[in-house]
Amino acid sequence: MCESPTLYRGFVPPPRTEEIAQDVFATIHPDGSWGLSNAGFVKGADGVAVVDSLLTEGRTRNFIEEIRRRAGQTPVRYLINTHYHCDHTYGNQLFDGATIIGHPDCRDRMVATGLAPTRRDPFVPWGDIRICPPTLTFEGRLKLFVGDTELELIQVGPAHTTHDVIVWLPRSRVLFTGDVLFTDATPILTDGSLTGSLAALDLMTSLDPDVIVPGHGELTDLSQVRAWRSYFDFLGGVATRAAAAGEHPLDVARDLDLGGFARWQHPDRIVLNLHRAIAEAAGAAPGAPLDGEQIFGDMLRHNPHAYGHKLIDGSESYVDRPRLQEA
Repeated sequence: MCESPTLYRGFVPPPRTEEIAQDVFATIHPDGSWGLSNAGFVKGADGVAVVDSLLTEGRTRNFIEEIRRRAGQTPVRYLINTHYHCDHTYGNQLFDGATIIGHPDCRDRMVATGLAPTRRDPFVPWGDIRICPPTLTFEGRLKLFVGDTELELIQVGPAHTTHDVIVWLPRSRVLFTGDVLFTDATPILTDGSLTGSLAALDLMTSLDPDVIVPGHGELTDLSQVRAWRSYFDFLGGVATRAAAAGEHPLDVARDLDLGGFARWQHPDRIVLNLHRAIAEAAGAAPGAPLDGEQIFGDMLRHNPHAYGHKLIDGSESYVDRPRLQEA
């Protein structure tokens, strides 16, 4: 969830790490807003598998210290990237010796994007970032073992992006979703698909997990999957009507009553999601490229007070913004 890093601001509290099943750990980064992503790791007898790295060098170094505290000298053998966004991949370089696993599109998009987010927002303490894309790619499903612990990597995109991967641990019934799911926060479909997201939610429901580690926000369960399905059903109905009437997403958003969804974090993301959903309702393929700059500009025009009106004008993006600080 780092498509628009100019939105990061203020003090960032440290994450917490919980053992959510035997030798399965989730690192949760409140409050789950832009760039404040979750990660996790699984300790086996002969190695550790990590799910996602974090946004900055410092944040990822602290994460690695936590892994060492919990797993001792057991080596990190695998690092799984759920998708290409920088808040899930920019710490990859610090997992020296680990095999980085992801979808081929994850690798391609990481290489193509490079360090662009760091140039857009000098207020984030990025640290020394080097792009380290997956070295082992797969499509469909891949089974991975650390000791006798099985991790099933399942491609579900296009959803949040074109290439999302979820990580399912059948023995402990834990599911890491990447950004295919957040907790109490509005989804983002800019790079992905409404129809694909619905299919991803249905697949996750079929797994029947006991604990879900979302890409952002607190630990959850299938109740949040059902909540997101309701949001997408609502979004799809609005988009179908808007596409038939030839309405622009920003105009639709300005007149739209979000009901209970307005209480979720960043409700203004409705503009991003309407761009995608209306495009699909008008015949665009799931995951087809859209103009990200225009889409995020529309979100800021819809609610400039959420991020500061200066952000609409790229030449003044950083006026009056505090330098981000991390604990």
